[in-house]
Amino acid sequence: MSRSMTGATRDPGSVQLRLLGHDGVHLADDEAYRLPPQTAELLAYLELREGRTARRPAIIRSLWPDKAERVGRRRLSRLLWRVNQAASRELVIAEGETVRVSDALTSDWQQAHDALAHPDWPHTPSLTADLELLQLPLLVDVDSPWVEEHQRTWDQRRFYALREAGEILLAGKRLREAVEIAESLVTWEPLDEPSHLLLISAHMKLGAAGRSTELYQEFRRRLRKELGVEPAFELAQVTALAG
Repeated sequence: MSRSMTGATRDPGSVQLRLLGHDGVHLADDEAYRLPPQTAELLAYLELREGRTARRPAIIRSLWPDKAERVGRRRLSRLLWRVNQAASRELVIAEGETVRVSDALTSDWQQAHDALAHPDWPHTPSLTADLELLQLPLLVDVDSPWVEEHQRTWDQRRFYALREAGEILLAGKRLREAVEIAESLVTWEPLDEPSHLLLISAHMKLGAAGRSTELYQEFRRRLRKELGVEPAFELAQVTALAG
């Protein structure tokens, strides 16, 4: 079953790393405590790696590309000690040249990843809680080239997942929730037609035909101005579907 931020049962001995949202990378057990920037980046880097494992040279090249390897190795050794001291337990394990995250560390990003990997997504009991995670950006306070690809991939995955979930909410007559999701999507991607269709359809099913018409005309004007095209759907089609 998909795990969610509010619905998962965590091992009482575990620590959760928060990588999503606007509060910065931190350990969930103490939200008032912010990890030092380099410590936070190291933990985030390892957590996002396949298998949550990396070799020391790869870590140094990614996190400190402008440093000599010997300098990077000293810095990495200090950080490995500090990160375990910060949590008062072993969160990162160094075995020779290999560095890995211990099983004691969980993350909200992994919970969101597990939700999207669930075979029944988005038909899951934890959909509402999972949607909270999917609306959060990744690593907003880490400014480093290695982060950019992860952010692009996450944003693309969560955008389409949110749109799919919005369509499920619409079909299930959870119209207010569908409107909320659709509004976030059209703000995010103002020219995305399926998101506008979702928003307009949800308002139509709510009985707000006037608002649906207004939204349609606004979107039509934007498309004409910016792309010189008409919407792929017509308002009459939306009205007919709303029945």
